[in-house]
Amino acid sequence: MNSRLFGLLGAALVGITSAGCKSDPTADLAGAGVRLATEFSYREVVVADSVRTFATVFDGLNSPVVAAITVRSLNTAVATVSTVSDDPLARQGFWVHGITYGTTKVVAEGGGFADTMDVAAFPAKIVVSGRDSVISGSTRQYTFAYFAADNTDITAQGIPVPSWRTNDANRGTTTQAGLLSGFDPGVVTLTAVSARGPGNDSVRSAKIVFVDPKPFQGTTNALISTPTDTVRFARAVGARRFNMDSSATATGLRATFKFVAIPTFIARRTADSLYVIVPPIGDTTTADLVITRADSGKTAEKVSYKSSTASLLDHQDPASDDPATATAITTNGDYYVVLHGTCTGGVFTNPGDDCDDFYAVTNTGATSDSMRVQLDWGGAADVDVLWCRNVACSSVTTGGGATASNPEISRVFIPAGATWYLWINLFDPAGTKSSFARIRLSGKGVAP
Repeated sequence: MNSRLFGLLGAALVGITSAGCKSDPTADLAGAGVRLATEFSYREVVVADSVRTFATVFDGLNSPVVAAITVRSLNTAVATVSTVSDDPLARQGFWVHGITYGTTKVVAEGGGFADTMDVAAFPAKIVVSGRDSVISGSTRQYTFAYFAADNTDITAQGIPVPSWRTNDANRGTTTQAGLLSGFDPGVVTLTAVSARGPGNDSVRSAKIVFVDPKPFQGTTNALISTPTDTVRFARAVGARRFNMDSSATATGLRATFKFVAIPTFIARRTADSLYVIVPPIGDTTTADLVITRADSGKTAEKVSYKSSTASLLDHQDPASDDPATATAITTNGDYYVVLHGTCTGGVFTNPGDDCDDFYAVTNTGATSDSMRVQLDWGGAADVDVLWCRNVACSSVTTGGGATASNPEISRVFIPAGATWYLWINLFDPAGTKSSFARIRLSGKGVAP
């Protein structure tokens, strides 16, 4: 049995030895160059700057081999090349230098092979020039210039003109010639964009431009007043008539104080007259009153305004703080109220808080009266609508008010001969200095 075992082992060893003597089938592919390739088929370079790259000769196993490689630019007016050592790597490094805007090809040759790399030279940046402001309703020209990496102006090198855009078409629009038109007041960003290369890359420059309202075209009845006063604006002869769009969208006419910081209500308008309610300003410094989208030209206009008081109280205060002395509302219409203070949870919290305003509403008819109140206000505060059924306010209803909505809507039925007290409560000021609200009463005197 041992002789048979050793015989089998010997046969196996002979087989292994015979297999180890076979030649490597890929050996002939190694060492000899079969192709040359540049690092990329396309490179971008900034004028007056350089990018480093390389070319390599490969053998049949796709391994780099040592070979003498030369490189040249086919248009040295656009880009030049210069070689640099990449030792110990088996490849030829070289720099591509941007000279002027344009395109060319760089040819690498070595070992009997060649490859071509497309090269495009671009400006380092584009700079938009022009005034920092534009008057609403007018236009202003802006220009551009291209610069190389060394800040040399290369605009004259035949670079295509950029495309122009703004970030807010309500404030400003631009032509593709860089002519900016101003509309709504505030900041608009004007951007010039020039494409760079076959992808989405680009050079761009953004300029911040302030849109300033033009002086109001007409006269006013009062430029010094107190909260909830009315300022009447009369259109000048020959000026565009007032925009009659009252929507809350970007197309609608609207008014603000302290430029755009304090929005207000427009009580009434005609083509020739505009009646604006004065909001609580809180100081006696100059507070420009701005009318946005004043006319068909989408212009913004302003007048210099001052509040005659720093007080945040409205005309009904302090009588409106108690149902017993509440101002009477006798007709349907709009009424304006100012509330302010800490008013935590809608309750008087600190001295000076004005958390509640009351209005007496009497049903003088012979049957119950259905009334609807819509309360609108600006800012983040939470203002609520409630009703007291008696002067002691011992019986209260909301009529669907006292929500977190803005506007709030409340509907109630007041019995014949009864007086209820409309209660406007500042439930949460949410950090605001004051809340300026409009009460819109409808349905009074209309049978349910």
